[in-house]
Amino acid sequence: MIPRKLLAPAVMFAALALAQSASAQCVSGGGSGLIPASGTGGGGAFPGTLPPTPMVSTLAVTVPSGATALKSLKLNGTAHTYLGDVQFVLQNPAGGLYNVYCGQTSAGNIDLNGDYVLVDPIALAPSWASGGNPVVNGTYSQDYGAFTNGSAGINNTPLEQIPISSGTWTLYVYDWAAADVGAVTNWELCFGLPTPPPPPPPTVTCVPNGSGSGLIPAAGTGGNGTWPGTLPPTPFVSSHNVTVPAGATKIGKVELVGMTHTWTGDLQMVLTDPSGTQHNLFTRPGSVNGSVGLNCDLAGDYAIYQSGQSNWNCSGATHTPGNYNQLFGTWTSGTLNIFNTALGSIPVATGTWTLTIYDWANGDSGGLTDWRLCFEVPSGPLSYCTAGTTTNGCAATITASANPSVSLANACNISVTNVEGQKSGLIFYSINGQQAQPWNATSFLCVKAPTQRSSTQTSGGAVNSCTGALSLDWNAFQTANPSSLGNPWSAGNKAQLQAWFRDPPAGKATNLSNAIEMTYLP
Repeated sequence: MIPRKLLAPAVMFAALALAQSASAQCVSGGGSGLIPASGTGGGGAFPGTLPPTPMVSTLAVTVPSGATALKSLKLNGTAHTYLGDVQFVLQNPAGGLYNVYCGQTSAGNIDLNGDYVLVDPIALAPSWASGGNPVVNGTYSQDYGAFTNGSAGINNTPLEQIPISSGTWTLYVYDWAAADVGAVTNWELCFGLPTPPPPPPPTVTCVPNGSGSGLIPAAGTGGNGTWPGTLPPTPFVSSHNVTVPAGATKIGKVELVGMTHTWTGDLQMVLTDPSGTQHNLFTRPGSVNGSVGLNCDLAGDYAIYQSGQSNWNCSGATHTPGNYNQLFGTWTSGTLNIFNTALGSIPVATGTWTLTIYDWANGDSGGLTDWRLCFEVPSGPLSYCTAGTTTNGCAATITASANPSVSLANACNISVTNVEGQKSGLIFYSINGQQAQPWNATSFLCVKAPTQRSSTQTSGGAVNSCTGALSLDWNAFQTANPSSLGNPWSAGNKAQLQAWFRDPPAGKATNLSNAIEMTYLP
């Protein structure tokens, strides 16, 4: 049997092209203005009394067809000294006021000088305050700062939850302190489909430590290194003898228990594996080539994942305890034999693991109560992404009976239920990870190209109902197609699967199920 690629059917290729073009559409024409409109700012009482001379600019908007959410605010040719002074507020045609960015207490003495895009926090973009000085051109996360929700009638609402409509939108830029000024050349609003929520963190098993406490730095208040060639001389160092749990395929996260330190822009965390190879976990958020970095504190329990969690943004004075992404900062991989290795690519091995935390600047200190190394131990296929809603209200759901096994030790049967009845369809998969690319008005393409498809089949069931179903014997398909995508498989390899089927009245005349991710066992 010759394996067939997903791109083979012309209708699917066309639908994919249309899906890619259905990303955010922008409305331009927002006018220029000075920040503040006159004078040098100030005159307000944070947060209840707004400064009296904000920049005010309007934009006539016709919401693009099919768009249901505000995706971003584009600020072109935007400059201001001291980002900590400014606040950007949007007003929709209904008169609602919404906080897009407030620099108070979180940004400090950082300048804007470029083109920027602000997006909903769900998009996991970095913070403006961590983008260098001046902040480099790019996409950054909405940040409410220390602004109290509802003050002066302004709401701390995620961008994608702001009610949208055609009409006049207004951008206000407030300058809360005197002596610094700036301007916006022009601005745009971009509309599209809502971003689906990120998948839950992977299932992990953590190896207890219990003896990982110490001061950061181990002595003094840090500094005395030369970025990046000479490491600070008194780092926190803790070693842990780890036995890898049975079935573990990769490192899932590193837990930091009771972590404290003022000024996170000072810190670099390095994990050394049993072979002696050093891997970056976290490197000086907001620091560019050794600059001071982000002035926020650590106070609580934190977990560092490879991706899919929060970036090291800061609303207020302290990073909220929780899950964060690995951060390499501006460290060049291999410098001083410390490599920018994704957690999931660090070799899994039983033996002595070491956590080292360097403090690159004087004047700030902290400590750690304990740390733990956690491994992914697959417990079952992971469901993620959102199924489309079909013409007859069906939400097709894909499931797998078990994770597949390299040795074919167990059956792995893929089932798709709640499919439109009597429609042709198929199951396709990728090995390149998860995504959420708009497909039509309600559904998402949830696997990354390139993809492989199974044979086309008929869903059965009754016409105009949700009684159709699709199925695939995964082991049989892989055995019959030894050159298919991903073959030969190894323990720890992942596959992302989704179902496609015809639905003529729907956008692109097709619809998609949700998706699952399977992890190969030995």
